[in-house]
Amino acid sequence: MRVIYLIVRYITVIGTFLQAFFEHLVCRTYEILIEDGRYLRANEMCGHVEHEIIRKRSKIFGVCFFPFLFNLLIGLVLVSVGSVNVYYLGEFFTSSGMVHIANFLFLWVGISCLTNLFPQMEDALTLREEIYGKGKSNLFVRIIAAPIFAVLYAGAYLQKWGLTLITSVAFSFAVPLILGTFVPAIYSTIS
Repeated sequence: MRVIYLIVRYITVIGTFLQAFFEHLVCRTYEILIEDGRYLRANEMCGHVEHEIIRKRSKIFGVCFFPFLFNLLIGLVLVSVGSVNVYYLGEFFTSSGMVHIANFLFLWVGISCLTNLFPQMEDALTLREEIYGKGKSNLFVRIIAAPIFAVLYAGAYLQKWGLTLITSVAFSFAVPLILGTFVPAIYSTIS
């Protein structure tokens, strides 16, 4: 399965690079020692920076959550623009008959960012240990962190097997319908 993981990572190279960049940025912000700062490697660290083991709850949460948040915001904006234009408005060509590269580029970069949202599995397991380990945190923190941790952990597991590409493409098909719920003008154009 490592081959599938690497193929997905290299197909979505923009999102892979952005995830590693944001992870690098967060590690620098929290003053976490980075052992290997290469972003694109042919192993399970592709799209991640190798850093020291983090034993502080706020730092490991930041390393897991903030790259997720940044890639999510970029991916949502770009997939929204690209999927509405390509899938539902059918803007494949410009008025002069040329292929509308920008729409496809928005869609590819957006899917690429949404595919590479989640932390590496080791960071997710460390986050679980720091939040849910014996005597690590109180009940209130455990309850508040549960939904965020569940998303990060499940996403890290799916990303480990390369399945987040499938979920991102499926989500890109659903985005115009979701937007149509909130913006009626889009819904009337789609119908």
